Amino acid sequence: MAAKKERGRFSLRFNIGDPVQRAAVELLELQPPHSKSQYIANAITYYNANFADDPQPLKAMAPVIDRAAIEAIVREIMRQETGQTEKPAPASGTCRVEEEKAASTPNVQAQEPEYMPEVGEALEIDDVTRNLIASTMAEFRR
Repeated sequence: MAAKKERGRFSLRFNIGDPVQRAAVELLELQPPHSKSQYIANAITYYNANFADDPQPLKAMAPVIDRAAIEAIVREIMRQETGQTEKPAPASGTCRVEEEKAASTPNVQAQEPEYMPEVGEALEIDDVTRNLIASTMAEFRR
């Protein structure tokens, strides 16, 4: 490896997709002109003095998903689908076994969660997670 051309000169490219690095970019953008190097030097020396045992204490964490929020989303999707799709009347040649099987299946009711969000209240879940739940439910219905 060739020697560095100029000691003390570095080029950084941050991964904007990483929430930790995105936050670092936003902090650096708040710094006045010609002070970013001093800010970074202070941060590195503080980090090294306080976090030498753990080289990467800040890791991008997955969002915490609350079971009650998932259940509320599932109920909302089920309510929307049952309201939009009505079962068509069976034709005269429909098999009675299917009708009896459907009638004999007991309705299983899940326990109510401790917390139910109010109508119109924002759920603590992002759209990506909501879409994953909806697509999973659609796969189970197939």
